[in-house]
Amino acid sequence: MAQFNYNTREIIAKVVYYGPSVGGKTTNLQWLHNKLDPRSVGKLFSLETEADRTLFFDLLPINLGNIKGMDLRLKVYTVPGQVKYNSTRKMVLTGADAVAFVADSDVKRHKENVESLKNLAENLAANGLNIRTIPLVLQYNKRDIPNVLPIEVMDKKLNFRGLPSFGSIAIDPNDQGVLNCFIAVLVAMVESFGEKYKIGKSSDEIKRITEKLEKNLREHVERSETGKTGKKQREEEEPGKFVIKPTLPRDQSLNF
Repeated sequence: MAQFNYNTREIIAKVVYYGPSVGGKTTNLQWLHNKLDPRSVGKLFSLETEADRTLFFDLLPINLGNIKGMDLRLKVYTVPGQVKYNSTRKMVLTGADAVAFVADSDVKRHKENVESLKNLAENLAANGLNIRTIPLVLQYNKRDIPNVLPIEVMDKKLNFRGLPSFGSIAIDPNDQGVLNCFIAVLVAMVESFGEKYKIGKSSDEIKRITEKLEKNLREHVERSETGKTGKKQREEEEPGKFVIKPTLPRDQSLNF
């Protein structure tokens, strides 16, 4: 649940990266932390367990214009993937405003993806949240490995809400799937704030806010790249959205 700090004029929101163990959640946060403008991102912290870890960082206020006269500050978390750390996963979801579900594209790990998605539903419910209504985006990571499930099949099996979904190769520093997923989950979150907290006077105003959010985030990445090298590392081009709509009937076995 977003917090409104009227002293600092900030809306503090929480985004959680969820998914099966070693599916790419940690790599996603590392990619984002490395790419975002270091002047606007806090230190990447790690809470270690015996065999897994929880990562989190603050993304300092982003100027989105006038959202009740406030800026947006993000807290971005991963959860441990292993089943034995379920209590930690449940705790990290407390107060979540949006979720990015990172699935493993390996055909051998499909069952683990489904189990993790069902576990997400259970742990959201334990926190008074609903997987059918919370802002949620899906990412299908490891598209570079042999024997991956086709994206349309993963959509059929996992994307029961017909949500935005993105293929990614999170270990590739030039891959845009990670950034596009991050932007999509923030856009979904801000859109939900419009209804939940009555932010914005119209759908057009919310659209302007989310468009500015996307523009500013891409500029954050560009400034970071420029700052590290003294010049842009990649040719400037219009980034693709890579939004994939399900083309097959969605799996009805996910009875949330």
